[in-house]
Amino acid sequence: MSTDEKALLLEANRINYRLRSTFFYRKLKEYNTLSFPQIIVELLSVEHLYSWDERKEWGIGEDAFSYIITHPELNLLQVFCHPKLLREHPRLLAYYRNIAVLSQKSVSYLAKIDVKKKENDVYNTIPLEPDQAIKLSILFNEHITLIIDSSIQSFTERELYGLLLTSTGAQIDGSWRNAIGEEAEKVVQRLLVNEAKERNVLGAFISRVGTSVEQFNLNKLEEQVSNIHKYRGILLINQTSILFSSEPDISLIAVNGTTVSVIEVKGGADPAGALERYGAAKKSFGEARRLSPDVPTILVASCITPEVHTRISQDTLITSYYNLTELLSENSISYHQFMNEVFSLLGIV
Repeated sequence: MSTDEKALLLEANRINYRLRSTFFYRKLKEYNTLSFPQIIVELLSVEHLYSWDERKEWGIGEDAFSYIITHPELNLLQVFCHPKLLREHPRLLAYYRNIAVLSQKSVSYLAKIDVKKKENDVYNTIPLEPDQAIKLSILFNEHITLIIDSSIQSFTERELYGLLLTSTGAQIDGSWRNAIGEEAEKVVQRLLVNEAKERNVLGAFISRVGTSVEQFNLNKLEEQVSNIHKYRGILLINQTSILFSSEPDISLIAVNGTTVSVIEVKGGADPAGALERYGAAKKSFGEARRLSPDVPTILVASCITPEVHTRISQDTLITSYYNLTELLSENSISYHQFMNEVFSLLGIV
């Protein structure tokens, strides 16, 4: 293996694992997994309003039921899925599915029901039909019963939430394989937001839905940055803005609404795909230059081979190029150069 090949392999592993770490954290926030225990606790005050007389028809084993109903720490709604509760709170599908250690794909296969949209429906606007609630309750309860029975009646609250996190982690891991490019974009977006905050120029977040804006709040910044997918950009206090989209991934907008620069983020851990990523960036930059012939273009990419690097350095369509792996290194020269270029284009020094 040549020196160049070794360097590319090292970079591929570095970028893969760095982006994987941020992806896991972002998805854990996005799935709201950590909020489920509190949601269930709040429902316990009305647990007496749910009848379990038909539990056998819902897939709940009698031994498991007897164990939970007499358990000093666990409650029935914490462990078993009630079809009425599912209809009232479809979002809890994700909770019961995860403690049953079932993936979305497995539920789709076993119950012939696509639960993904319902789980993402934060406001419970997508109804769950009665037969679907029954079918899903049976599936979840059968698996939960099996887990409790296999524990030989030693199942605990800590183990319950351990299953919740383990199953969520497996789901995130399964979706990671096709998400490295998306995560690269989100990481650069978060870096820009944090840098705007550090420079004291962050004014507000632009909602991706509708026309609302959300004022920058230092006490809520972690939440806002974690939910970066909910925003299509940020407003800066000098009346410029940074917009997140696709082709280009990021646009820098001047006070008068003109584009002062476009940024393409091409993350990837496979050097073999370097030429393809370069080609995709060129296509986006070509369109940007068609609309504005002199607009500066910035490429942020990873795992670029020497051949493609040479092409980039000679390509008049690309004004600046930054290595994504280096940008993710705290206090790196590349990071400071990138941020200085971006914010100077927006009139911020």
